[in-house]
Amino acid sequence: MRSISLGSARRITALFALLLSALCVTNAWQTLSVGRWHKPGAAIFPIALGALLAISGLSVLFERRGSGDEAMPAIFTLPAGSDLRRLLLLLAAFALYFLVMPVVGNMVASALFLFASMWLLSDDPGRSPLRLAAYAIVIALCFEWFFVRLLKVQMPGGVFRQWLF
Repeated sequence: MRSISLGSARRITALFALLLSALCVTNAWQTLSVGRWHKPGAAIFPIALGALLAISGLSVLFERRGSGDEAMPAIFTLPAGSDLRRLLLLLAAFALYFLVMPVVGNMVASALFLFASMWLLSDDPGRSPLRLAAYAIVIALCFEWFFVRLLKVQMPGGVFRQWLF
């Protein structure tokens, strides 16, 4: 098990957030239309998201450490045992989400990912797969309606698009 100081972990995370925000803004700027003032284009959302991520990264990077640091642990330790297994399974589910989305579509991939993540993150031994599936489907439908239908965000339809909506 590897431990690093909490200050170093926070700086690494902040630098990673800055790098990710730069990639997000650069990609959106180069590949998507910014639009006009009265009719914004598709690039506005990822650019705004990248800007918020950059602001968050900078605030963590330059935060002052005062007397409140005593309550925080001095080191960061990666989880071990079953917690590490759950973390790795969640990361695998996240990777699979992006890999299968073009094939099965955004809504189906989102419902599957939400179900898997709720299952993995739940500590309730009596968790109901039907209840989690219902939550996942409702959340995926809400996301589909909000982003695809209302905001007109282009998402992969997949092979099931003809049967959905």
